[in-house]
Amino acid sequence: MCVSYANNVCSKPYFIATVATSVETNSPKEELNPGLSILGSIEKIFFAVSDLYEPTDDGRASRLFISSSYDATTHFETTCTDVLNIYERITSTPFDFTKVSSTIETTD
Repeated sequence: MCVSYANNVCSKPYFIATVATSVETNSPKEELNPGLSILGSIEKIFFAVSDLYEPTDDGRASRLFISSSYDATTHFETTCTDVLNIYERITSTPFDFTKVSSTIETTD
């Protein structure tokens, strides 16, 4: 993910980029090198390793519906899938997107 001045998050000519991975070795910083190498000159790196947690059961018996931790994806696709999964476990029916309506107004 990369954002910039156009997103009102940093000054020109800077960009803010996110490089993420799931740790597979004892050298998590080195695992980021392929992604970092394509960014060019880097002013500052903020590095963090976070543990991933998952619920121990599906919540149906306990009635405690717990989400998983955020993973390395930067587009939240797996988080959205997790939310839909929790919804289905709670209601016993999949979420029906056809029942969602919105009005989008455009201005010329």
